[in-house]
Amino acid sequence: MLKLELSEIYNQYLSEIESDNKSKYQEKNPGKYYRASSAGHCFKKHWFAMNGYEGKEMDEKSRRLLRLGTIVHEDIEKAINWYSSFNLGKDKSDKRPNLYSDDYFIDFNTEYEVLIEELNVMGSSDIVAISNSSVHDIDEASACVIDIKTTHSYKWKMMFGRNKEPKPSRMYELQLGTYALGVCNQENIKPENISMYLVYYKKDDSLMKPVEVNNVWMDNAAEYWFTLNETLDMVKEEADLPRDTLNVPIEQWECRYCQFEPICN
Repeated sequence: MLKLELSEIYNQYLSEIESDNKSKYQEKNPGKYYRASSAGHCFKKHWFAMNGYEGKEMDEKSRRLLRLGTIVHEDIEKAINWYSSFNLGKDKSDKRPNLYSDDYFIDFNTEYEVLIEELNVMGSSDIVAISNSSVHDIDEASACVIDIKTTHSYKWKMMFGRNKEPKPSRMYELQLGTYALGVCNQENIKPENISMYLVYYKKDDSLMKPVEVNNVWMDNAAEYWFTLNETLDMVKEEADLPRDTLNVPIEQWECRYCQFEPICN
């Protein structure tokens, strides 16, 4: 009787995607810029990644979970692109909310690439919506920067349940703040005209919830990347890496999930 090892086929497929994505990223960023998506991580982790060290391979379960998050991201981005492709407001039968008026227009961007040379960091934000006045007065331009985060039920409960955690996730906020800094620089938008949101997607039952993030995280992100650059600029070889000091590690639990843990001393 024929038996199809579907899980093995899928695991091999995801491994191929991971390898392809790594090659594409290395072409775009050949060891020069830090990754915005790693904001808030241990400084040593950044150094290992920047210098081409190979960490331990991701296990199959983690790879499938990561892919699930990617699929959700891609689907929401497709929805944004679908929505913005219509010239809203002209068809009176169109029941979708009209995001345009005679005074301004909104430009939707998915996978919006940011590059902040002075902080030596690059990345891409999930969704950036930019509005401009009809007279193109740059002082009136504003933007909304959105990052999508898939989460499991325990994390959701800790964030939105009765006994929710008192402190923010920090890494997510720093990542979002980095993207917002890039949008400010590239679009010439004042920081006070930027709004930021983390949109959480619960994998268990597909609930979605937006959380507004304070603009202070733009300043926090700038400080994080400045300190990272200042610290690692002094590291010429692995023996020079700081140990058990500020931001090494940032959170004690980081080491348990770090791909470089086996080679980190």
